[in-house]
Amino acid sequence: MCITSRSSKLFASKFNDALAPMGINRSAWMALYYIDQQAKIRQRDLADLIGITGPSMVKIVNQLSADDLITVAVSAKDRRARLLTLTPAGEDLLARSIPLAEAFRQQVTAGIPQADLDTLDRVMDQMMANANTL
Repeated sequence: MCITSRSSKLFASKFNDALAPMGINRSAWMALYYIDQQAKIRQRDLADLIGITGPSMVKIVNQLSADDLITVAVSAKDRRARLLTLTPAGEDLLARSIPLAEAFRQQVTAGIPQADLDTLDRVMDQMMANANTL
């Protein structure tokens, strides 16, 4: 298990370095990415996707909102839920950062056959599913 912890920390640090020219960190980038993928997402669901706590998500959402990268609206179905969407500025920043993310992915997977990467995805998905049942 040490390898997963060490690699996660290393990848997070190096991805932060790769995103630095955009003025954004990994957690904020992941938030923009998942909001874009979902079009409109509840703040709690976004925290679950990113794998962070509610208070950490609040900090990210507040900063992204202050930077006019996302909008936050109260759900009509559940007044406690906050729905997040990208603003045009958020869409633009995400679009400009995708090449950096793609270059990072290519660098860290260089020399690894696609079949091995597919196996790694399946193994990690199963390990996460197993851990979620604990």
